[in-house]
Amino acid sequence: MLPVTAALVIIIIIVLLIFFSTAITFSTYTFSYWKKRKCNFLKPTIPFGNAQSFFLGKTGFGEVFGDWYLEMKAKGWEMGGAYFGSKPVFIPVDNQLIKKILVTDFWSFRNHGFYINEKVDPLSGHLFNLPSQKWKNVRSKIPAAFSSSKLKNYIVIMDNFAGVLVNRLRKTRSKQPIEIKSVLNRFNVDAISACLFGIETKSLENENVELMKQARAFFDIQLCRLFNSIVLIIPRHILLFFNFKVFPAHATNYFMNFFANIKAQRAEQKISRNDLTDILIDLCDTNKMGSGVEPLTIKQFVAQMHLFFEAGYETSAGTQTFALYELAAQPDVQNRLRNEVKTVLNRFNGVLEYDAITEMKYLDQVINETLRKYPVLPILPRVCENDYPVPNSNFTIEKGTLIMATNLGIHYDPEYYPDPMRFDPERFTSENIAKRPFCSYVPFGEGPRSCVGKRLGILQSKVGLISILRNFKVTLSEKTQRPFSFEKSGLILNTRGKVWINLETIE
Repeated sequence: MLPVTAALVIIIIIVLLIFFSTAITFSTYTFSYWKKRKCNFLKPTIPFGNAQSFFLGKTGFGEVFGDWYLEMKAKGWEMGGAYFGSKPVFIPVDNQLIKKILVTDFWSFRNHGFYINEKVDPLSGHLFNLPSQKWKNVRSKIPAAFSSSKLKNYIVIMDNFAGVLVNRLRKTRSKQPIEIKSVLNRFNVDAISACLFGIETKSLENENVELMKQARAFFDIQLCRLFNSIVLIIPRHILLFFNFKVFPAHATNYFMNFFANIKAQRAEQKISRNDLTDILIDLCDTNKMGSGVEPLTIKQFVAQMHLFFEAGYETSAGTQTFALYELAAQPDVQNRLRNEVKTVLNRFNGVLEYDAITEMKYLDQVINETLRKYPVLPILPRVCENDYPVPNSNFTIEKGTLIMATNLGIHYDPEYYPDPMRFDPERFTSENIAKRPFCSYVPFGEGPRSCVGKRLGILQSKVGLISILRNFKVTLSEKTQRPFSFEKSGLILNTRGKVWINLETIE
Protein backbone atom coordinates (compact mmCIF):
# COMPACT_ATOMS: atom_id res chain seq x y z
CA MET A 1 0.00 0.00 0.00
CA LEU A 2 1.36 3.43 -0.95
CA PRO A 3 2.12 5.97 1.80
CA VAL A 4 -0.51 8.69 2.20
CA THR A 5 1.79 11.40 0.83
CA ALA A 6 2.63 9.37 -2.28
CA ALA A 7 -1.05 8.60 -2.89
CA LEU A 8 -1.89 12.28 -2.48
CA VAL A 9 0.77 13.25 -5.00
CA ILE A 10 -0.60 10.72 -7.50
CA ILE A 11 -4.14 12.03 -7.01
CA ILE A 12 -2.95 15.62 -7.54
CA ILE A 13 -1.10 14.60 -10.70
CA ILE A 14 -4.17 12.80 -12.04
CA VAL A 15 -6.40 15.80 -11.27
CA LEU A 16 -3.93 18.15 -12.98
CA LEU A 17 -3.72 15.88 -16.02
CA ILE A 18 -7.50 15.78 -16.27
CA PHE A 19 -7.68 19.57 -15.85
CA PHE A 20 -5.04 20.33 -18.46
CA SER A 21 -6.33 17.75 -20.94
CA THR A 22 -9.82 19.21 -20.57
CA ALA A 23 -8.44 22.73 -20.95
CA ILE A 24 -6.47 21.75 -24.04
CA THR A 25 -9.50 19.99 -25.56
CA PHE A 26 -11.70 23.01 -24.84
CA SER A 27 -9.12 25.44 -26.19
CA THR A 28 -8.54 23.35 -29.30
CA TYR A 29 -12.28 23.36 -29.97
CA THR A 30 -12.60 27.07 -29.16
CA PHE A 31 -9.57 28.06 -31.22
CA SER A 32 -10.91 26.25 -34.28
CA TYR A 33 -13.61 28.90 -34.86
CA TRP A 34 -11.83 30.85 -37.62
CA LYS A 35 -10.24 27.79 -39.20
CA LYS A 36 -13.62 26.09 -39.61
CA ARG A 37 -14.94 29.20 -41.35
CA LYS A 38 -11.91 29.40 -43.65
CA CYS A 39 -10.99 32.89 -42.52
CA ASN A 40 -7.38 34.03 -42.20
CA PHE A 41 -6.46 34.10 -38.53
CA LEU A 42 -3.52 34.77 -36.25
CA LYS A 43 -2.27 31.60 -34.58
CA PRO A 44 -3.45 31.58 -30.94
CA THR A 45 -1.71 30.19 -27.87
CA ILE A 46 -3.36 28.51 -24.89
CA PRO A 47 -4.90 30.00 -22.78
CA PHE A 48 -4.69 33.66 -23.86
CA GLY A 49 -5.41 33.31 -27.56
CA ASN A 50 -3.68 36.24 -29.27
CA ALA A 51 -3.90 38.54 -26.24
CA GLN A 52 -1.04 37.17 -24.17
CA SER A 53 0.69 40.57 -24.09
CA PHE A 54 -2.40 42.12 -22.49
CA PHE A 55 -3.00 39.40 -19.91
CA LEU A 56 0.68 39.52 -18.89
CA GLY A 57 0.53 43.30 -18.50
CA LYS A 58 2.85 44.13 -21.40
CA THR A 59 0.43 46.07 -23.62
CA GLY A 60 -2.80 47.98 -23.14
CA PHE A 61 -6.25 46.80 -24.16
CA GLY A 62 -6.50 49.06 -27.20
CA GLU A 63 -2.93 48.33 -28.27
CA VAL A 64 -3.69 44.61 -28.63
CA PHE A 65 -6.19 45.20 -31.43
CA GLY A 66 -3.98 47.79 -33.10
CA ASP A 67 -1.14 45.27 -33.15
CA TRP A 68 -3.42 42.63 -34.66
CA TYR A 69 -4.47 45.02 -37.43
CA LEU A 70 -0.88 45.91 -38.29
CA GLU A 71 0.20 42.26 -38.28
CA MET A 72 -2.66 41.33 -40.61
CA LYS A 73 -1.93 44.31 -42.84
CA ALA A 74 1.72 43.25 -43.09
CA LYS A 75 0.54 39.79 -44.21
CA GLY A 76 -1.53 41.38 -46.97
CA TRP A 77 -4.88 40.34 -45.48
CA GLU A 78 -8.04 42.38 -46.06
CA MET A 79 -9.56 40.95 -42.88
CA GLY A 80 -8.77 38.35 -40.30
CA GLY A 81 -9.72 36.60 -37.11
CA ALA A 82 -8.01 36.50 -33.72
CA TYR A 83 -8.82 35.43 -30.18
CA PHE A 84 -8.98 37.63 -27.10
CA GLY A 85 -8.67 34.83 -24.58
CA SER A 86 -11.16 32.35 -25.98
CA LYS A 87 -13.34 35.05 -27.58
CA PRO A 88 -13.22 35.14 -31.41
CA VAL A 89 -12.76 38.69 -32.69
CA PHE A 90 -13.06 39.82 -36.33
CA ILE A 91 -10.62 42.51 -37.48
CA PRO A 92 -11.45 44.48 -40.66
CA VAL A 93 -8.28 45.67 -42.38
CA ASP A 94 -9.36 46.72 -45.86
CA ASN A 95 -10.35 50.38 -45.93
CA GLN A 96 -13.53 49.77 -47.93
CA LEU A 97 -14.65 47.04 -45.54
CA ILE A 98 -14.10 49.34 -42.57
CA LYS A 99 -16.19 51.97 -44.35
CA LYS A 100 -19.00 49.47 -44.94
CA ILE A 101 -19.05 48.39 -41.29
CA LEU A 102 -19.00 51.91 -39.86
CA VAL A 103 -21.02 53.78 -42.49
CA THR A 104 -22.46 52.13 -45.61
CA ASP A 105 -23.92 49.01 -44.00
CA PHE A 106 -24.20 50.53 -40.54
CA TRP A 107 -27.59 48.93 -39.79
CA SER A 108 -25.96 45.50 -39.75
CA PHE A 109 -23.46 46.74 -37.17
CA ARG A 110 -25.37 49.23 -35.01
CA ASN A 111 -24.35 48.16 -31.54
CA HIS A 112 -21.10 48.39 -29.60
CA GLY A 113 -21.72 45.23 -27.64
CA PHE A 114 -20.91 46.64 -24.21
CA TYR A 115 -22.52 45.26 -21.08
CA ILE A 116 -25.62 47.02 -19.71
CA ASN A 117 -27.43 46.23 -16.49
CA GLU A 118 -29.56 49.25 -15.65
CA LYS A 119 -31.15 47.48 -12.68
CA VAL A 120 -28.00 47.09 -10.59
CA ASP A 121 -25.62 49.40 -12.49
CA PRO A 122 -27.76 52.34 -13.66
CA LEU A 123 -24.83 54.41 -14.95
CA SER A 124 -24.15 51.70 -17.55
CA GLY A 125 -27.34 52.60 -19.47
CA HIS A 126 -25.78 55.51 -21.34
CA LEU A 127 -25.77 56.49 -25.00
CA PHE A 128 -22.49 54.74 -25.87
CA ASN A 129 -23.85 51.43 -24.54
CA LEU A 130 -27.50 51.73 -25.55
CA PRO A 131 -28.63 49.26 -28.23
CA SER A 132 -30.58 49.81 -31.45
CA GLN A 133 -33.84 51.75 -31.05
CA LYS A 134 -33.08 53.01 -27.55
CA TRP A 135 -29.85 54.49 -28.88
CA LYS A 136 -31.62 56.04 -31.86
CA ASN A 137 -34.30 57.70 -29.69
CA VAL A 138 -31.71 59.47 -27.56
CA ARG A 139 -29.06 60.09 -30.24
CA SER A 140 -31.47 61.88 -32.58
CA LYS A 141 -32.08 64.65 -30.04
CA ILE A 142 -28.54 65.24 -28.75
CA PRO A 143 -26.85 67.05 -31.71
CA ALA A 144 -28.85 70.21 -30.99
CA ALA A 145 -26.70 70.69 -27.88
CA PHE A 146 -23.57 70.92 -30.05
CA SER A 147 -24.69 73.20 -32.89
CA SER A 148 -22.46 76.05 -34.07
CA SER A 149 -24.62 78.60 -32.27
CA LYS A 150 -24.28 76.64 -29.02
CA LEU A 151 -20.52 76.32 -29.44
CA LYS A 152 -20.23 80.09 -29.87
CA ASN A 153 -21.94 80.50 -26.51
CA TYR A 154 -19.84 77.80 -24.88
CA ILE A 155 -16.58 79.40 -25.93
CA VAL A 156 -17.26 82.46 -23.77
CA ILE A 157 -17.76 80.18 -20.78
CA MET A 158 -14.65 78.14 -21.61
CA ASP A 159 -12.52 81.26 -21.99
CA ASN A 160 -13.52 82.41 -18.51
CA PHE A 161 -12.28 79.14 -17.04
CA ALA A 162 -9.17 79.34 -19.22
CA GLY A 163 -8.37 82.56 -17.36
CA VAL A 164 -8.71 80.71 -14.05
CA LEU A 165 -6.47 77.96 -15.44
CA VAL A 166 -3.73 80.44 -16.38
CA ASN A 167 -3.90 82.10 -12.96
CA ARG A 168 -3.52 78.75 -11.26
CA LEU A 169 -0.56 77.82 -13.45
CA ARG A 170 1.09 81.15 -12.69
CA LYS A 171 0.74 80.52 -8.95
CA THR A 172 2.14 77.01 -9.13
CA ARG A 173 4.85 77.80 -11.68
CA SER A 174 7.49 78.38 -8.99
CA LYS A 175 6.85 74.83 -7.76
CA GLN A 176 8.05 73.32 -10.99
CA PRO A 177 7.59 70.88 -12.55
CA ILE A 178 3.81 70.63 -12.98
CA GLU A 179 1.92 67.38 -13.44
CA ILE A 180 -0.27 68.87 -16.14
CA LYS A 181 -2.99 66.23 -16.64
CA SER A 182 -4.48 66.65 -13.15
CA VAL A 183 -4.71 70.43 -13.62
CA LEU A 184 -6.30 70.05 -17.05
CA ASN A 185 -8.79 67.56 -15.63
CA ARG A 186 -10.00 70.29 -13.28
CA PHE A 187 -10.17 72.91 -16.03
CA ASN A 188 -12.27 70.61 -18.19
CA VAL A 189 -14.55 69.58 -15.30
CA ASP A 190 -15.30 73.24 -14.62
CA ALA A 191 -15.85 74.02 -18.31
CA ILE A 192 -18.02 71.02 -19.18
CA SER A 193 -20.15 71.42 -16.04
CA ALA A 194 -20.88 75.05 -16.82
CA CYS A 195 -21.50 74.54 -20.54
CA LEU A 196 -23.71 71.46 -20.43
CA PHE A 197 -25.25 71.54 -16.95
CA GLY A 198 -25.20 75.22 -16.00
CA ILE A 199 -23.41 74.64 -12.69
CA GLU A 200 -20.24 75.97 -11.06
CA THR A 201 -17.89 73.31 -9.74
CA LYS A 202 -14.79 75.44 -8.95
CA SER A 203 -12.51 72.41 -8.98
CA LEU A 204 -9.62 74.57 -10.25
CA GLU A 205 -9.90 76.72 -7.15
CA ASN A 206 -10.62 74.00 -4.60
CA GLU A 207 -8.56 70.80 -4.41
CA ASN A 208 -11.16 69.09 -2.22
CA VAL A 209 -14.27 69.38 -4.39
CA GLU A 210 -16.24 66.16 -3.85
CA LEU A 211 -17.38 66.07 -7.48
CA MET A 212 -13.76 65.81 -8.61
CA LYS A 213 -13.04 62.96 -6.20
CA GLN A 214 -16.04 60.97 -7.39
CA ALA A 215 -15.32 61.77 -11.05
CA ARG A 216 -11.87 60.21 -10.77
CA ALA A 217 -13.20 56.95 -9.29
CA PHE A 218 -13.93 55.43 -12.68
CA PHE A 219 -10.52 56.31 -14.12
CA ASP A 220 -8.24 56.05 -11.09
CA ILE A 221 -9.43 52.73 -9.64
CA GLN A 222 -7.43 50.21 -11.65
CA LEU A 223 -9.92 47.39 -11.16
CA CYS A 224 -12.70 49.56 -12.64
CA ARG A 225 -10.57 50.35 -15.69
CA LEU A 226 -9.70 46.70 -16.19
CA PHE A 227 -13.28 45.43 -15.85
CA ASN A 228 -14.63 48.08 -18.20
CA SER A 229 -12.39 46.79 -20.96
CA ILE A 230 -12.74 43.03 -20.53
CA VAL A 231 -16.56 43.09 -20.21
CA LEU A 232 -16.54 42.99 -24.01
CA ILE A 233 -15.21 39.43 -23.94
CA ILE A 234 -17.03 37.98 -20.92
CA PRO A 235 -20.27 36.17 -21.85
CA ARG A 236 -23.22 38.43 -21.07
CA HIS A 237 -25.19 35.74 -19.21
CA ILE A 238 -22.33 35.37 -16.73
CA LEU A 239 -22.21 39.12 -16.07
CA LEU A 240 -25.98 39.23 -15.59
CA PHE A 241 -26.00 36.15 -13.35
CA PHE A 242 -23.50 37.72 -10.97
CA ASN A 243 -25.11 41.20 -11.24
CA PHE A 244 -21.74 42.57 -12.30
CA LYS A 245 -21.18 46.32 -11.81
CA VAL A 246 -18.78 48.39 -13.89
CA PHE A 247 -19.19 51.52 -11.77
CA PRO A 248 -18.23 51.61 -8.07
CA ALA A 249 -21.25 51.87 -5.76
CA HIS A 250 -20.15 55.06 -3.98
CA ALA A 251 -19.70 56.91 -7.28
CA THR A 252 -23.02 55.60 -8.60
CA ASN A 253 -24.89 56.81 -5.52
CA TYR A 254 -23.17 60.18 -5.65
CA PHE A 255 -23.97 60.87 -9.29
CA MET A 256 -27.51 59.54 -9.05
CA ASN A 257 -28.19 62.19 -6.41
CA PHE A 258 -26.06 64.89 -8.05
CA PHE A 259 -27.72 64.86 -11.47
CA ALA A 260 -31.21 64.09 -10.16
CA ASN A 261 -30.91 67.23 -8.01
CA ILE A 262 -30.00 69.31 -11.07
CA LYS A 263 -33.14 68.07 -12.83
CA ALA A 264 -35.31 68.76 -9.78
CA GLN A 265 -33.82 72.22 -9.31
CA ARG A 266 -34.56 73.24 -12.88
CA ALA A 267 -38.16 72.09 -12.53
CA GLU A 268 -38.61 73.84 -9.19
CA GLN A 269 -37.03 77.13 -10.26
CA LYS A 270 -38.34 76.95 -13.84
CA ILE A 271 -34.81 77.28 -15.23
CA SER A 272 -34.43 76.92 -18.99
CA ARG A 273 -31.03 77.19 -20.70
CA ASN A 274 -31.76 75.23 -23.89
CA ASP A 275 -28.65 73.15 -23.24
CA LEU A 276 -27.91 69.44 -23.06
CA THR A 277 -29.58 69.17 -19.67
CA ASP A 278 -32.81 70.66 -21.00
CA ILE A 279 -32.74 68.31 -24.00
CA LEU A 280 -32.39 65.30 -21.71
CA ILE A 281 -35.11 66.61 -19.40
CA ASP A 282 -37.44 66.83 -22.41
CA LEU A 283 -36.62 63.21 -23.22
CA CYS A 284 -38.06 62.32 -19.81
CA ASP A 285 -41.37 64.03 -20.63
CA THR A 286 -44.00 61.70 -22.11
CA ASN A 287 -45.80 64.67 -23.68
CA LYS A 288 -42.70 65.71 -25.62
CA MET A 289 -41.85 62.25 -26.99
CA GLY A 290 -43.17 60.85 -30.23
CA SER A 291 -45.89 58.24 -30.40
CA GLY A 292 -44.70 54.86 -29.19
CA VAL A 293 -41.41 56.23 -27.87
CA GLU A 294 -40.71 55.54 -24.22
CA PRO A 295 -39.45 58.52 -22.20
CA LEU A 296 -36.22 58.28 -20.24
CA THR A 297 -36.46 57.13 -16.65
CA ILE A 298 -34.60 59.11 -13.99
CA LYS A 299 -31.88 56.44 -14.00
CA GLN A 300 -31.49 56.73 -17.77
CA PHE A 301 -31.43 60.53 -17.50
CA VAL A 302 -28.61 60.37 -14.96
CA ALA A 303 -26.71 57.84 -17.08
CA GLN A 304 -26.67 60.24 -20.06
CA MET A 305 -25.64 63.20 -17.91
CA HIS A 306 -22.85 61.16 -16.36
CA LEU A 307 -21.58 59.97 -19.74
CA PHE A 308 -21.23 63.48 -21.14
CA PHE A 309 -19.62 64.67 -17.92
CA GLU A 310 -17.01 61.91 -17.66
CA ALA A 311 -16.27 61.70 -21.38
CA GLY A 312 -16.39 65.47 -21.76
CA TYR A 313 -13.61 66.23 -19.33
CA GLU A 314 -11.39 63.13 -19.45
CA THR A 315 -11.02 62.93 -23.22
CA SER A 316 -10.30 66.65 -23.67
CA ALA A 317 -7.76 66.65 -20.85
CA GLY A 318 -6.08 63.62 -22.42
CA THR A 319 -5.85 65.28 -25.83
CA GLN A 320 -4.46 68.49 -24.31
CA THR A 321 -1.87 66.52 -22.33
CA PHE A 322 -0.69 64.52 -25.33
CA ALA A 323 -0.51 67.71 -27.41
CA LEU A 324 1.56 69.54 -24.78
CA TYR A 325 3.89 66.55 -24.53
CA GLU A 326 4.56 66.68 -28.27
CA LEU A 327 4.77 70.49 -28.40
CA ALA A 328 7.25 70.51 -25.53
CA ALA A 329 9.35 67.92 -27.35
CA GLN A 330 9.25 69.91 -30.62
CA PRO A 331 9.93 73.62 -29.93
CA ASP A 332 9.69 74.54 -33.61
CA VAL A 333 6.14 73.21 -33.83
CA GLN A 334 5.27 74.92 -30.55
CA ASN A 335 6.66 78.27 -31.71
CA ARG A 336 4.86 78.10 -35.04
CA LEU A 337 1.58 77.35 -33.30
CA ARG A 338 2.07 80.12 -30.74
CA ASN A 339 2.82 82.62 -33.52
CA GLU A 340 -0.38 81.63 -35.31
CA VAL A 341 -2.41 82.01 -32.10
CA LYS A 342 -0.97 85.47 -31.45
CA THR A 343 -1.37 86.62 -35.05
CA VAL A 344 -5.01 85.56 -35.27
CA LEU A 345 -5.95 86.92 -31.85
CA ASN A 346 -4.39 90.28 -32.72
CA ARG A 347 -6.92 90.54 -35.54
CA PHE A 348 -9.67 89.96 -32.96
CA ASN A 349 -8.28 92.49 -30.48
CA GLY A 350 -7.04 89.72 -28.22
CA VAL A 351 -10.53 88.28 -27.70
CA LEU A 352 -10.91 84.52 -28.07
CA GLU A 353 -13.94 84.12 -30.32
CA TYR A 354 -15.32 81.15 -32.20
CA ASP A 355 -14.43 82.72 -35.55
CA ALA A 356 -10.88 83.34 -34.36
CA ILE A 357 -10.39 79.68 -33.54
CA THR A 358 -11.74 78.60 -36.94
CA GLU A 359 -8.99 80.72 -38.55
CA MET A 360 -6.23 78.85 -36.70
CA LYS A 361 -5.45 76.27 -39.38
CA TYR A 362 -2.18 75.09 -37.89
CA LEU A 363 -3.95 74.52 -34.57
CA ASP A 364 -6.32 72.24 -36.50
CA GLN A 365 -3.34 70.33 -37.84
CA VAL A 366 -1.77 69.96 -34.39
CA ILE A 367 -5.02 68.71 -32.83
CA ASN A 368 -5.63 66.31 -35.72
CA GLU A 369 -2.12 64.88 -35.50
CA THR A 370 -2.49 64.53 -31.73
CA LEU A 371 -5.71 62.58 -32.20
CA ARG A 372 -4.08 60.55 -34.97
CA LYS A 373 -1.23 59.45 -32.76
CA TYR A 374 -3.27 59.30 -29.56
CA PRO A 375 -6.94 58.49 -30.30
CA VAL A 376 -8.58 58.79 -26.90
CA LEU A 377 -10.76 55.72 -27.48
CA PRO A 378 -8.47 53.42 -29.50
CA ILE A 379 -11.12 50.87 -30.51
CA LEU A 380 -14.36 51.01 -32.50
CA PRO A 381 -16.24 47.86 -31.42
CA ARG A 382 -19.31 46.61 -33.26
CA VAL A 383 -21.49 43.49 -33.06
CA CYS A 384 -22.84 41.91 -36.23
CA GLU A 385 -26.66 41.89 -36.05
CA ASN A 386 -27.29 39.50 -38.94
CA ASP A 387 -25.22 37.17 -41.10
CA TYR A 388 -23.24 39.53 -43.34
CA PRO A 389 -21.58 38.29 -46.55
CA VAL A 390 -18.37 40.29 -46.94
CA PRO A 391 -18.37 41.85 -50.44
CA ASN A 392 -15.87 40.43 -52.94
CA SER A 393 -15.11 37.42 -50.73
CA ASN A 394 -16.45 33.99 -49.83
CA PHE A 395 -16.62 34.82 -46.14
CA THR A 396 -19.71 35.64 -44.08
CA ILE A 397 -19.53 37.41 -40.72
CA GLU A 398 -21.96 35.50 -38.54
CA LYS A 399 -24.63 37.13 -36.40
CA GLY A 400 -23.30 37.93 -32.93
CA THR A 401 -19.65 38.19 -33.98
CA LEU A 402 -17.61 40.82 -32.15
CA ILE A 403 -15.93 43.13 -34.66
CA MET A 404 -13.09 45.38 -33.62
CA ALA A 405 -12.24 48.20 -35.99
CA THR A 406 -9.15 49.78 -34.50
CA ASN A 407 -8.35 53.42 -35.06
CA LEU A 408 -5.02 52.91 -33.29
CA GLY A 409 -4.10 50.38 -35.97
CA ILE A 410 -5.45 52.52 -38.81
CA HIS A 411 -3.67 55.64 -37.53
CA TYR A 412 -0.33 53.80 -37.35
CA ASP A 413 -0.72 52.20 -40.78
CA PRO A 414 2.34 53.29 -42.81
CA GLU A 415 0.28 53.14 -46.01
CA TYR A 416 -1.64 56.16 -44.78
CA TYR A 417 0.92 57.70 -42.42
CA PRO A 418 4.58 57.02 -43.31
CA ASP A 419 6.85 56.91 -40.25
CA PRO A 420 3.74 56.75 -38.03
CA MET A 421 5.60 57.16 -34.72
CA ARG A 422 6.71 60.66 -35.73
CA PHE A 423 4.52 63.60 -34.68
CA ASP A 424 4.02 65.67 -37.83
CA PRO A 425 1.15 68.18 -38.17
CA GLU A 426 1.96 68.51 -41.89
CA ARG A 427 0.08 65.25 -42.40
CA PHE A 428 -3.09 67.30 -42.03
CA THR A 429 -2.67 70.02 -44.59
CA SER A 430 -5.65 70.09 -46.93
CA GLU A 431 -3.44 68.67 -49.71
CA ASN A 432 -2.28 65.69 -47.66
CA ILE A 433 -5.75 64.95 -46.30
CA ALA A 434 -7.05 64.74 -49.87
CA LYS A 435 -4.51 62.00 -50.66
CA ARG A 436 -5.91 59.61 -48.06
CA PRO A 437 -9.12 57.58 -48.37
CA PHE A 438 -12.22 58.09 -46.27
CA CYS A 439 -12.06 56.22 -42.94
CA SER A 440 -8.27 56.43 -42.74
CA TYR A 441 -8.66 58.97 -39.92
CA VAL A 442 -11.29 57.99 -37.37
CA PRO A 443 -10.44 59.34 -33.87
CA PHE A 444 -14.14 59.71 -33.07
CA GLY A 445 -15.39 56.81 -35.15
CA GLU A 446 -17.38 57.41 -38.32
CA GLY A 447 -20.96 57.07 -39.51
CA PRO A 448 -24.19 57.33 -37.49
CA ARG A 449 -22.55 56.02 -34.32
CA SER A 450 -19.60 58.41 -34.32
CA CYS A 451 -19.05 60.56 -31.23
CA VAL A 452 -21.91 63.07 -31.00
CA GLY A 453 -19.90 65.47 -28.82
CA LYS A 454 -16.73 65.59 -30.91
CA ARG A 455 -17.11 69.25 -31.91
CA LEU A 456 -17.37 70.32 -28.29
CA GLY A 457 -14.45 68.10 -27.32
CA ILE A 458 -12.21 69.55 -30.03
CA LEU A 459 -13.22 73.11 -29.16
CA GLN A 460 -12.55 72.53 -25.47
CA SER A 461 -9.14 71.02 -26.27
CA LYS A 462 -8.26 74.03 -28.41
CA VAL A 463 -9.30 76.61 -25.81
CA GLY A 464 -7.13 74.94 -23.17
CA LEU A 465 -4.10 74.79 -25.47
CA ILE A 466 -4.52 78.37 -26.66
CA SER A 467 -4.68 79.70 -23.10
CA ILE A 468 -1.46 77.91 -22.15
CA LEU A 469 0.55 78.65 -25.29
CA ARG A 470 -0.26 82.36 -25.38
CA ASN A 471 1.00 82.72 -21.81
CA PHE A 472 3.75 80.14 -21.36
CA LYS A 473 6.63 78.45 -23.09
CA VAL A 474 6.35 74.71 -22.43
CA THR A 475 9.25 72.30 -21.93
CA LEU A 476 9.36 68.72 -20.69
CA SER A 477 10.58 68.01 -17.19
CA GLU A 478 13.15 65.31 -16.57
CA LYS A 479 10.49 63.62 -14.44
CA THR A 480 8.53 62.74 -17.59
CA GLN A 481 9.23 59.26 -18.89
CA ARG A 482 10.46 59.34 -22.49
CA PRO A 483 9.28 57.61 -24.46
CA PHE A 484 6.22 56.92 -22.35
CA SER A 485 4.11 53.81 -22.54
CA PHE A 486 0.33 53.59 -22.42
CA GLU A 487 -1.67 52.56 -19.37
CA LYS A 488 -2.23 48.82 -19.51
CA SER A 489 -5.84 48.74 -18.31
CA GLY A 490 -8.97 50.60 -19.33
CA LEU A 491 -10.60 51.68 -22.57
CA ILE A 492 -9.32 55.26 -22.59
CA LEU A 493 -5.80 55.83 -23.90
CA ASN A 494 -3.67 57.26 -21.09
CA THR A 495 0.02 57.52 -20.30
CA ARG A 496 1.30 54.96 -17.83
CA GLY A 497 3.41 57.60 -16.09
CA LYS A 498 2.51 61.22 -15.50
CA VAL A 499 3.43 64.03 -17.87
CA TRP A 500 5.45 66.68 -16.05
CA ILE A 501 6.14 70.00 -17.75
CA ASN A 502 8.00 73.22 -17.02
CA LEU A 503 6.35 76.56 -17.74
CA GLU A 504 8.14 79.79 -18.53
CA THR A 505 6.01 82.93 -18.55
CA ILE A 506 5.87 84.84 -21.82
CA GLU A 507 5.88 88.56 -21.14
